Amino acid sequence: MTLRGGTWGAALLPFVVAACASAPDGNARVAIVAPSETSFPSVATFLERRCGTLDCHGQVGRNLRLYGFDGLRLDPADIPGGRATTADEIQSDYQSVTGLEPEILAQVVQDGGVQPERLTLIRKARGTEDHKGGALVTPGDAQDRCLTSWLASAVDDTACAAALDF
Repeated sequence: MTLRGGTWGAALLPFVVAACASAPDGNARVAIVAPSETSFPSVATFLERRCGTLDCHGQVGRNLRLYGFDGLRLDPADIPGGRATTADEIQSDYQSVTGLEPEILAQVVQDGGVQPERLTLIRKARGTEDHKGGALVTPGDAQDRCLTSWLASAVDDTACAAALDF
């Protein structure tokens, strides 16, 4: 934009300078409000087994990318079906899940897990939003309780264990 002399140019100059001077801080970090990472492993085990296979979310091209035993491996030396899921893979899965819709996730967590269907993850799992894998959980079943209890910051480990027997 070229500012030319005259009334408008002189009037706009302070605003243009102020806008340029107030650029965002590239080093600033924003904390993500999410359920505890320490409570995630039992949820990760369910997600990995149910959703993380190579033909679903266990592949590089997915925005929800899950690593683990039966699918994509974080370490290129590991192969699917080889050694057990690693702590680094669980951490990567946590980051993938919490990074999908961080603002909405924060709202759901701050509301104690109420209305989890605000999240695409829940809508797709329940089949209320188009999902290549179809409906994977039914509201209230063990699989659904595993996910939604985690969002409420009170993981139901019994439901997560039962969710493995789908």
